[in-house]
Amino acid sequence: MTSVDTITPERFRFSSRAAAFFSHLRYSLQNIAFLFGVFGLLAGGVWLWLPFILFVITILIGNVKFRLDITEPENPPYALHDFLLRAALPLLLTNAILFAHYFTNADPFHIVAGLKHVGVNLDAARASTNLGDRILGVFAQGFYWGIGQTAGHELCHRLNSRLDLELARWIGGLALDPVFHLHHPFCHHRHIGLLRDPGTARRGDNLYGFTIRCAVGSTLYAARAEAERMRRTNRPVFSLHNRFVTAWGICILYLGVFVAIAGPAGGLAFLVAGGFSRLLLESTAYVEHYGLFRLEGERINNRLSWDVYTFFSNAILYNVARHTDHHLHPLRHCADLKIDPGAPRLNHGYIALVLISLVPPLYWRIMQPHLDAWDREFATPAELAYMREHNIPHAEPLPAD
Repeated sequence: MTSVDTITPERFRFSSRAAAFFSHLRYSLQNIAFLFGVFGLLAGGVWLWLPFILFVITILIGNVKFRLDITEPENPPYALHDFLLRAALPLLLTNAILFAHYFTNADPFHIVAGLKHVGVNLDAARASTNLGDRILGVFAQGFYWGIGQTAGHELCHRLNSRLDLELARWIGGLALDPVFHLHHPFCHHRHIGLLRDPGTARRGDNLYGFTIRCAVGSTLYAARAEAERMRRTNRPVFSLHNRFVTAWGICILYLGVFVAIAGPAGGLAFLVAGGFSRLLLESTAYVEHYGLFRLEGERINNRLSWDVYTFFSNAILYNVARHTDHHLHPLRHCADLKIDPGAPRLNHGYIALVLISLVPPLYWRIMQPHLDAWDREFATPAELAYMREHNIPHAEPLPAD
């Protein structure tokens, strides 16, 4: 499949509400991954990281074996989706607290003792876990916290729900981005595709340079926006009314809890897992728009995102890969996101693309044919002229027959 293949959405009807409900249970995959993480932490040893590896392999194989998900459900069970989204934070925090105990033999909050009362011996699990397992466990936790950001992403668009915005802040804190809810809806969604958008990857960007630019640029935007809001409301910039300040307090609290449980080793484990989670968060943004752009003055359109319709990736990531419709309708519930037949499209799931992007030359090689197709089928004459003028690598239109 290329970026310009046509595709027709299928209406998804069921003979009963029960059948419709059970079809949407596939969106529990993310929370199932978190539960496997908890069970692995209670077991210790290789189980700190093996469930993560098996889960990724299952997703990658499933995307190849299963047909594309091009269905558009009618009347999806919103309550189920909202429950799954809001359950992400307690499951992630359970993972984090248990994981912190693997960097100490102490039990400062009597959690290990409490687990013994229900028949779970975390002491034995810690004793069976070597340093290598703990190190791999850091990256497993970073993966869980990273995919959990898609739940935070959906919740941060609930601008009229204080509960959902608060959950988004605390989920973002695990990825060292507690201000995601401040910069994503108001910076990235407003400036998508423009050169001034830190969340749109330019052609030739590698993931690591993009991550630094995006993290710095989006954080500065959130800081400036909140400072301006404080001035408009005649409040001190540095106060507890400043959402930028209080959001970063969440990260400090997380770090403090890890240090309180396991000392400096616990603090380091949190920062490394959180840093890896942030890399995964930014890598998703990297692949969503890589190489696509619009000129100043152009309206947001359906040519600015790479859509993917793989079954398993979309289920575990709450349809975030139906990204074109998300940008055209940012307040639309994730269960309602539509197929856009005219949008650019890739044939790899987002999770596979994120892993590939960790090796920039491989990612560039895979993406080049898609960029060439975009230049020939989607780029406007003005955009092609801009690329020529600024020496941006591009493909010229094919000669007419």
